[in-house]
Amino acid sequence: MAEHEFEKIVVDLPEPDLGVGGEGLWAKPLGNDLYELQNSPWHSREINFLDIVKAIAPAEDKKPVFVSVEKRSGHRTIQIILLQAGQEMREEILAKLNELGGTYENANSTLFAIDFAPGIDWEPAKSYLEELLARELAEYRWSAY
Repeated sequence: MAEHEFEKIVVDLPEPDLGVGGEGLWAKPLGNDLYELQNSPWHSREINFLDIVKAIAPAEDKKPVFVSVEKRSGHRTIQIILLQAGQEMREEILAKLNELGGTYENANSTLFAIDFAPGIDWEPAKSYLEELLARELAEYRWSAY
């Protein structure tokens, strides 16, 4: 992605997640303080890939800060954390999630954002993640929308 076409917006988290109080996401400026998200969130459960959001810069020299979702894209995000035992199976786990229709972004080789495009049945992935949770290989959470 060409950096000049996108800019970072800040998403503050009301409750810190894994010690993180906010995150920066790439977004395409659409004008009038509207942005189209260009990556999946690793921490926020309020937004998803390609959602159109309103973000306002608190000052001219500051990055825009997320205010609201203006239009949902239909994408769903799951965030997974590979536990120590799951690290050995990282490639297998990610390949299975791809097979089930998800694409992923890697935050730090432990935390991943898995995106499901509109129309993809993500229930099989949820069942698979429940299996990983029961085997203490990973933890996960779905976006709220």
